[in-house]
Amino acid sequence: MENIKQKLENLIKRNEELKPLIFKNYKTTKELDDYRKKNIKIFQEFNDNQEQIQQLEWELMTPEERKAEEELVEKMKLKREGKL
Repeated sequence: MENIKQKLENLIKRNEELKPLIFKNYKTTKELDDYRKKNIKIFQEFNDNQEQIQQLEWELMTPEERKAEEELVEKMKLKREGKL
């Protein structure tokens, strides 16, 4: 459990370091595309970390928290579909 928490903290910290490199302002879409192509590894690392963070957070949740999260996701899905 402690190992999972430490890994989660490390991933969150690393993504905080990557954010300034990921979320920059560009005058044109071409500038953004060029930057993404040159730095694709940074973007991939950030996205991979985000997925791992979600998975680790899920693992650390109690059964009650998981149930509440699943209910929230289901409600958001229904609302998007206009059924709520």
